[in-house]
Amino acid sequence: MPEQKTILTQYQEVPANQAYSLQNPGGLILLCTRGSIPGSSTIRYDLAPLAWCTPYEYEPVSKILLVCDTSHKTYRDVQETREFVIALPTYNMLSLIERTGSVSGFEVDKFQSLEIPRFNARSMDIAIPEGVAAWLECKLERIVTEGTSGIVFGAVVKAFAVPESWKLRIHYLEESIMYKPGDRI
Repeated sequence: MPEQKTILTQYQEVPANQAYSLQNPGGLILLCTRGSIPGSSTIRYDLAPLAWCTPYEYEPVSKILLVCDTSHKTYRDVQETREFVIALPTYNMLSLIERTGSVSGFEVDKFQSLEIPRFNARSMDIAIPEGVAAWLECKLERIVTEGTSGIVFGAVVKAFAVPESWKLRIHYLEESIMYKPGDRI
């Protein structure tokens, strides 16, 4: 069985703390929210890039789950308002993704300070950055907390997309590895 040994030598061990990247769904999203500023009556729109988001049901409506760091303002906003928008950025929005992921919504108004052009969702008062491939307006169903991660379950209320939006998406594999999906086969 020398052939088997040759095949096995092609594999390299992946550290257990990086194994998630082997199955990361990759479709990067912008979690868009609205919520109050702690200690103030001011309401602020926020957004944060997330890579862990997947559908888990489709009948009678699509249902989505996403994983969010419990220390983020977007997570707190979802808890507070019980609604959120999943915006699907395009590969042309890489700079926006990096900029919005580098500052805290607790500290700055990202839309204002980063001068992000925006429009409002159709069924809820949440800002969405211009130029996204699609967006899903969601109502919170529940949150499961595990360590520092909040697993957010939501039901889609409304969704909108440009034709063939999947071609425009940006995917995240791991730190500094992002890619555009290939052609349909």
